[in-house]
Amino acid sequence: MEIEYFPSGPAFQITGEQRILVVADLHMGIESDLRLHGVHLQSRGRERIDRLSELVQEVSPDILLMLGDVKHRVPGTSWQEFRELPSLFSDLRKHTTIRITPGNHDPGIEEFLRPNEILPKEGSILDELGVLHGHTRPDPSLAGHLILAGHHHPVASLADEVGIALRTPCYVLAELRNEVFESPQPEEEKTRILMVPAFNEFSGYGIEKTFRSPFSPLSRAVVIETAECLLADGTYGGELSSVIRHEHPGCT
Repeated sequence: MEIEYFPSGPAFQITGEQRILVVADLHMGIESDLRLHGVHLQSRGRERIDRLSELVQEVSPDILLMLGDVKHRVPGTSWQEFRELPSLFSDLRKHTTIRITPGNHDPGIEEFLRPNEILPKEGSILDELGVLHGHTRPDPSLAGHLILAGHHHPVASLADEVGIALRTPCYVLAELRNEVFESPQPEEEKTRILMVPAFNEFSGYGIEKTFRSPFSPLSRAVVIETAECLLADGTYGGELSSVIRHEHPGCT
């Protein structure tokens, strides 16, 4: 199995029996929600659609896998999403097959999708990979697989002796404790997770906060001691515990 990273996404393509391009957390319509909170930004939805469509055309995957939170408004669907989501999906369907595992921001997304494009929110197996958004406990069938998940929007701050030198979306590769599954799993069954950064340029969450105050079953089950951080281009960013200490020197 081969992996190629595309920092312009961030996105990556994983090649097994099929070539699967993976993105997470587009949060289309985020600008209209920010406006409700007093932050007025012109929509970048069209630019976001073009960025993804151009990447799909460049990579030419067999499948585009979207790891949930394609839309932003919860509950309901905003006027911006009604305008932009049809363009997003019609553009992408011209070039590849779409598969979406719904996230916590995706109620109503089925209105814009064909039935075969939607995967179970609890997770499923796609080309020997476990895939889900990441806000729920994973289905037990994902045990023993590499799980791809969004939801966490990981961002790392890398520092030197002067101060913060780089703040960047990142991937977190880690082992999961079997307690994450509702049904007991054999102790020798090892499950790993790759947490995928958000495609949306406004979405990011420092990994120190993510793992010091975990907000999902998956983040609570990560074995921090052996976890690793990868930058958006796939460059090794160091042990997760070391990156966390750089972000918050008081952490151990």
